[in-house]
Amino acid sequence: MPMPNQTADRQKIAVTVAIPSERRETLLSPFLALDRRIWLIALARMINTMGFSLVMPFIAMHLVAERGASGAAYGLIYLLSGLFSAVGQGVAGEASDRVGRRAVMVSGLALRAANMIAIGISVVLAAPIWVIGVLVVLNGFLRAQFEPAAGAAVTELSPPHLRVAAFGLQRIGVNLGWAVGPALGGLLSTHSYGAMFFVAAPITLVAILAVLPLGRARPERPEPRPKGRLSLSQIGAALREHRLFASYLVLVFWGSILTVQIFATLSVYASTHLGLDRADIGLVYTVNGMMVVLAQVPAVGLARRWGMRRSLVFGALLYALGYVLFARATGFGDLAVGMAVLTVGEVVFSPALSDTAATLGDPRRLGRAFGLFGLVQSLGLSLGPLVGGLAFDLLRGRPGDLWLGLAAGMILLGIAYSIFGRVTGAFDRMDTRPAH
Repeated sequence: MPMPNQTADRQKIAVTVAIPSERRETLLSPFLALDRRIWLIALARMINTMGFSLVMPFIAMHLVAERGASGAAYGLIYLLSGLFSAVGQGVAGEASDRVGRRAVMVSGLALRAANMIAIGISVVLAAPIWVIGVLVVLNGFLRAQFEPAAGAAVTELSPPHLRVAAFGLQRIGVNLGWAVGPALGGLLSTHSYGAMFFVAAPITLVAILAVLPLGRARPERPEPRPKGRLSLSQIGAALREHRLFASYLVLVFWGSILTVQIFATLSVYASTHLGLDRADIGLVYTVNGMMVVLAQVPAVGLARRWGMRRSLVFGALLYALGYVLFARATGFGDLAVGMAVLTVGEVVFSPALSDTAATLGDPRRLGRAFGLFGLVQSLGLSLGPLVGGLAFDLLRGRPGDLWLGLAAGMILLGIAYSIFGRVTGAFDRMDTRPAH
């Protein structure tokens, strides 16, 4: 039998052995602990986004700079595209609860590839702008089929303490696609912009291969599949039952209008005001994609330590700083620096948005929760280009003021998230989840 001081010595040894075991957790540990199928969803996002970003960021330039459309015209097309995308998000979210996540994702990807071919034909044949606009609007609806089903699947497959890492991995997948797509698109478009769609379509089809294994082993559903027709009264009742989620969606809508300006509005600003060509603009978006890949892993660690409220506030403020740098830009280098700063905010902000939606939404109907989240986001994303296009037309002589106004809006959004967290305590409830 050991003496008392021997027992104490053994306890000290046990303590010294336990400490290094905790320190062995690295920034990659949460990602490596994720279910394999979450990685497959991220891979599908990467491939799908690469096909999309190969062509769609340049559609506004094609319509305005090459076909003579006004800023308001492309803004209207993006508005309608976003409205149909919003409807598509709601439909896809509900459908994924009823027929399954994989079925919705696969059908959406297949139909979208066919739409890409149709847009390519219309561009090559110089079809009327309204024809291209209709196809772009349809593309928005089809693109929306993937997101709610994927978001619900990621939530089901990840425990709460790994959810930030799971959604962070999805952002890495998306931005790997953004890193490759626009740069390749900028190079290929020097030959034929229309022909690029015939490259984007088969790339989109490849994403189906990553989605197929998801249906082989799925978690048990917390509730039976919903039956009967969905009505607006059902959605209203669900939002009244989850008032925090409904209030949160208002902030999501506001933020979506502001953050979407880095796409259509920035590309027009860069080409008409700074004189950049498609290749340079593609590289600016490549900076965005590569920065997400490099910064997302440490950003997840930061978000886990800070909590969701601070992550959303900090991310919004960095977006604001990036917009200020856009306003002062005189060429490619300045624009790239502004994009790098903004992207650091994005990698903290975006996973926190999805994690908050997963936590505040109805856990019995994750597809519906992510459908509503995506619907509101899409409404903001659709209204954003119209707001940006109209502001660009009004401020054509001083476009820097547009970015300063957007910066002020992001600062106010950060303050709103802080107030929302303090008043409702919603983020405090999330941030008390066990870290291990």
